[in-house]
Amino acid sequence: MKKLFILTLIVLIIGLRPIPSFSEEISPNNSIALHIGSPLILAGNTMKSLDSDNPDVVPVIHKDRTLVPLRAISEHFGAVVSYNEIEREASISFNGKTFIFPIDKNYYTVMELGLIKKTVTFDTESLIIQNRTMVPLRIICEDVLGKVVGYNSKVISVSTQAIVLDAVMVDDVKTKIGQAIKISSMMELNKIMSGMTLYTAESDSKNESLAPTAGDYSSTNEQVTGVNEADVIKTDGKYIYVALGKSIKIFLANNGNPILTDEIEMSMAPDTNQYVQLTEIYADRDRLVVLGTRNSFYDWIRPIPESMEGTEKSIMPYRENKSYTYCGVYSIDQNGKSQLIKELEIEGSLLTSRKIDNIVYLVTNKYLYYNTDSDNFIPTFRDTTQKNDYNQIPIDKIMYYPNRLSSNYLIVSAIDITDDKEPASINAFLGCGNLVYMSNNALYVAGNDIYTIWGTITNISKFNVIGSKIGFAGGGMVDGSILNQFSMDEFEGNLRVATTNWQQDSKNAVYILDGSLNQIGSIENIAPTERIYSTRFLGDKGYIVTFRQIDPLFVLDLSNPSSPTITGELKAPGFSNYLHPISQEVLLGIGQNVDEKTGTQLGIKLSLFDVSDKGKPREISNLVLGSSGSFAEVLNNHKALMLNPDKNMIAFDASLSYISGDYQKSYFYGALIIKARADGTLKVLQQISNEGIYGSYVKRVIYIGDILYYVLDDNIRAFNIDTFREIQ
Repeated sequence: MKKLFILTLIVLIIGLRPIPSFSEEISPNNSIALHIGSPLILAGNTMKSLDSDNPDVVPVIHKDRTLVPLRAISEHFGAVVSYNEIEREASISFNGKTFIFPIDKNYYTVMELGLIKKTVTFDTESLIIQNRTMVPLRIICEDVLGKVVGYNSKVISVSTQAIVLDAVMVDDVKTKIGQAIKISSMMELNKIMSGMTLYTAESDSKNESLAPTAGDYSSTNEQVTGVNEADVIKTDGKYIYVALGKSIKIFLANNGNPILTDEIEMSMAPDTNQYVQLTEIYADRDRLVVLGTRNSFYDWIRPIPESMEGTEKSIMPYRENKSYTYCGVYSIDQNGKSQLIKELEIEGSLLTSRKIDNIVYLVTNKYLYYNTDSDNFIPTFRDTTQKNDYNQIPIDKIMYYPNRLSSNYLIVSAIDITDDKEPASINAFLGCGNLVYMSNNALYVAGNDIYTIWGTITNISKFNVIGSKIGFAGGGMVDGSILNQFSMDEFEGNLRVATTNWQQDSKNAVYILDGSLNQIGSIENIAPTERIYSTRFLGDKGYIVTFRQIDPLFVLDLSNPSSPTITGELKAPGFSNYLHPISQEVLLGIGQNVDEKTGTQLGIKLSLFDVSDKGKPREISNLVLGSSGSFAEVLNNHKALMLNPDKNMIAFDASLSYISGDYQKSYFYGALIIKARADGTLKVLQQISNEGIYGSYVKRVIYIGDILYYVLDDNIRAFNIDTFREIQ
């Protein structure tokens, strides 16, 4: 009996011992894991692109056989690959032998010492897919490379030893590289859609830089150096471009006497009721990129589907509104005249955009509705470099998240603005997110799509970016919600994320994820009961402002990603909505002044924080503008801030409210020109009234050389940057 008890105990102990995951058990040098439809490869605990030069390449099923990219698999295990375009043959050199695979043939030839040793046939042919040679999995891995292949539930293992792909290993691989999968057919898409709850009404969405270097003209205030952001106004030092909704106006700056040189107008098409609202622009040398939305209105009410007849109708039939994200690329000649080069339209609402060098990246959301038929499951696009009509995004450009199905598409497009004939690259993802951060190497999209009794979980998807090539590179999760793009930052291959978790009492945290989006470090329980109002990551440091009654500024040491720490804290009245580096040791905070007892907002507050001693941050000066009821766009939009480092000058448009001792109110509407220096100087240099011009869409201050331009839509006034004398 005693022996039986001991034996039972041993069995229980063995059974309770954790089963190692694929990434824990397998050597990354000898083994890899793949997933059907995934562009990623798992080597140890590291995710990377299966084909870094072509992120669209994935393992596929063809004639009931798994095909994999010949070059990517062979080179991973040390083989040498070449391709003969004339003969259309791919060759693998490995262990003194050469294996030749003719394209569209179901055999390969083995050569040794220049002689043909044998020809081997198999039951499907080698193919070219996405400009890559695809061959049967077991042929290349077992016959050519001498590896052992395992397969279970679309998960593939390739190793020097036999691997039992049990449920734990399969789940481990799926969690890492199986998060986003390419859709293989319309049948598969229909099956996925059949299990979704669709929307009933359309919803519209909307490496850190240090202090910017000086230039001859202002540029848009951007989060990451080298990653441009669109805005309602741009200048190239010669021309001023303004987006006015119905049109784009181009002005020759002309030393403070602006001259209108051209206007790009969009009118409603009478036959289709379509019109384009132009919202943002990019300017790059002789190219102007115009972004906006094309809407189509119809005069009929969409009926409730027959399947809903006889049931309670809980929603009102809606007027159909089909919208497209619009991107127009124009050339600008020496006289400031524009000429349309090409257009791209993507079905859905523009979430955001970025530009790196000559590539513009568009991120679009497309929602699906309760009566969407299968023919309209796939978003459409129009690319004038191909043909001037609307086509569905190809099935092989669509991926989905098996564990996070959502009835919306996130569409990522890349367009080369210097190549007049190059088609746009378009990739669609079913269910992704709505908050975007972009570094010079990757695009990150976050979405709060998991809600539990413990709070919110945010999913983050990573996309590698190489020019116009965009490829899914993995996903991760963090607890809490992300405030805005400044809550994410990539540094030395790691992603830092600041979150607030809304529970009974809110809590804040910073998480550090590695290049595969595995969590490697964190700081949790920051300022309980408060929430994050602003974040800035600068190199190996981070700064967070939380708020409830007073404004704590936390200084973070992130130099050790696996062990980040809070090194200092400063409490001051009010809060900062935006943090900007004036120098490496001084931060500018722009936010609201607040009554410490009541929490009442008492005007716009600018603060300078000395963070040179990371253990003792100090507010070295502050400036309060107006009182209760004051507002400025810069509180919610960093692009509304003009920066002139040479002059230690910032500027923005504001509406200020003042209350006198006898409670009489007065107001100022216009631009504020402010000196902000690292030595603590913080003062108003000039107030420029808008002279009764109300309701402007564009409210910006820019500079070109020694001239300031105050732009209110197409009303542009110019001032000397030193004396502020208006130029007539």
